[in-house]
This record gives sequence, structure tokens and C-alpha cells, in this order.
Amino acid sequence: MNFEVVTSIDDPLFKKSLEMYEDIFKAEVREDRHVFIHSLTSDYIKKHYIFLVGLIDDTVVSLSTGHYEPTTNSAFIIYLMTHPEYRNQRVGAQTLEKTEEALHKHAQNVHGRDANMIMLESFGADSYDDQSKKDLAILRNNFFNRHGYEIQQDIPYIQPNPQKSLPPTPIDLYIKQYLPLQKDVISPSIRSCYINKYIHGNENDREFVYELLDSMEL
Repeated sequence: MNFEVVTSIDDPLFKKSLEMYEDIFKAEVREDRHVFIHSLTSDYIKKHYIFLVGLIDDTVVSLSTGHYEPTTNSAFIIYLMTHPEYRNQRVGAQTLEKTEEALHKHAQNVHGRDANMIMLESFGADSYDDQSKKDLAILRNNFFNRHGYEIQQDIPYIQPNPQKSLPPTPIDLYIKQYLPLQKDVISPSIRSCYINKYIHGNENDREFVYELLDSMEL
């Protein structure tokens, strides 16, 4: 399995990866292509944005995206997805490991050491009525736990809905610490990553995002 970091929207892998993304995620729960385009072209965030593509024999089999946040030396994995035909073949695990490596490389370039923490979001089993989706959520939880990510139980975490006209959505927040961090370090790191993603990346209204952060006491 090979990996390529896409840095241009003109790269053919960019289009192929987004086609896989749109096949996996239904329109009502996915972000518009503009979010990915903006993240790769915005002068403010493109320097520390990763768009990582996993390939087997030139076929796109996985995609991961994320933001490194230099102020707090932390990072936010946004998407981690595997093509359905290539699941249960360690594709997801290899993609996660490569994503972490890419984010740490940004940290090394800025601070000369690995990131302090990496966060990610995932819907838990309680978010679904359908049993098959609950089972998949449990599998995701177990996968993240095996790779060192722990749910933050004490934060009433919510994300802006990808469909901006809809209300925000409760979702589980996972964090992997690379240093023993106290809450007074973790909270500002989450806040910075959240602002980086949802204001600078997704271009949500600033006041709206700050209201969500306040509601989470972040």
C-alpha cells in the first residue's frame, strides 16, 4: 500500500478521492466539495492541512484529512475513510498511522517535536436507531481505542452540522495524548483546533462557532 499527500486541487487524485468520499457519505451528512477546495487553497490554513490518499495498485482505497494547529501544537483528524471493498485489510489502520505521521511532521517542522495531542470526532452507537449502524459505531470506537484514542466523557461535545441550515449535532470527541496533559492544556487545544476547522476550514459564522465553544465550556 502506498500513500500520497495531495497539495493541489488539480492533482487527479484529488478528484478520485472526493468521488470515493461522495460514494461513502450520503449528501445530507457530508461536507460540500468547497470545504476541501478551500482547505487546500486558503493561504491561512493550507500550509498545515493534510489530504492523504491511500493507494493499492493505483486504486484509491482510503482518504484522510486533517489540520495541524501550531499555536497549541495539536492536531485534528477530520476524515478517516476506507473504501468498503478494502475494509478489514488493515487499510484503515495503516491510513491512521500515516495520518498521525504526517501531522507529527508538521509539528516537528514548527516545534521540533511531535504534536502534544491529536483529536477526532465520531458518531457513537447512541446516535443511531438502526442496529447495523450501531454495530459499526461500536467497531469504530474499538478501532480508535486500540490506537490510543479515548472519548472525552466530561465535554458535552457538539459539531456544526455540515448542512449549515440545520442545528449542531452531538458527537463523540476522541483524543490521543502524546504527553500527559492537564485539562487547562487540553481545553485550549480543542478550542484552537475547533476554530481552525470550523471557522477557517468550513467558513462557519464566527459568532456561531464561539457560541458552541461557550456551550461546551471550551
